[in-house]
Amino acid sequence: MKSMNGTAKPMERNARGSAPGGGLHKLAAVTQIKWLCITRNTMIMMGPVLVIGMVYGCKILYGVNGGGTLVPFLRGILLNIGITMNICAEGFIMVGTSIAEEKENHTLRVLMTSSITGMQYFIGSILIPFAMLMAVNYIVLFISGISLDIVPWIPFFLVSMVASLTSCVLGMIVGICAKNQMNANLLSYPFLMVFMMVPVFGSMSEGLHKISGFLFTGVLTGMTERLANGEKYMMSPLDMAVLFGELAVSVLVFLMLYKRNGYEKD
Repeated sequence: MKSMNGTAKPMERNARGSAPGGGLHKLAAVTQIKWLCITRNTMIMMGPVLVIGMVYGCKILYGVNGGGTLVPFLRGILLNIGITMNICAEGFIMVGTSIAEEKENHTLRVLMTSSITGMQYFIGSILIPFAMLMAVNYIVLFISGISLDIVPWIPFFLVSMVASLTSCVLGMIVGICAKNQMNANLLSYPFLMVFMMVPVFGSMSEGLHKISGFLFTGVLTGMTERLANGEKYMMSPLDMAVLFGELAVSVLVFLMLYKRNGYEKD
């Protein structure tokens, strides 16, 4: 009887896990939890508003001082700072602090005991932040003063999408490694210094400009600089290798940390 009961329970759990729609139900549950964590955190929700307000305010200020028009250099600076700040600051902090909050509230352990897989947790955790990052990227593009006629929409969408995904995954790595929300913010600073500051200041230093070309945010700022100067952008093989390579490495590191910390059930 014991052996029969012992085998029945795993079989029952496997049946529930493999039932049609079971994976989608778990994915929806994770997404809902993330939505509640993000929308209830005022600091996180203020981030996108501050990025949009900063870009729009600087555009008006520089436009008044420049006689109502912005030179290409200033348009490029506004676009670069707005998009990189959105992707880095909001991606790392929004995702990282939400996961750290789940760890503090022991929500992550509850998800683990409910047989949530690493991939389900991964997809559910980035859906809301990814949508917010993409939306702000397009808003910043529209209000920066860049001529929309020269924007290559498909490459812009692809670069913005991969960069936003990579930022979300790095934020998840920060959250998994952090002990609490305050610690998550501290762990985000090295990522901000590298992935945000290096591309932004790359136009002022030849050395930083070379390093920037090997960062996913550097690929994004390189595209925006060309758009600000009225030049056409074509994605190079190096750009594609940097974007997709860093995304793949980030996903693998997260899944490894997820299992190492005991969140993945065997």
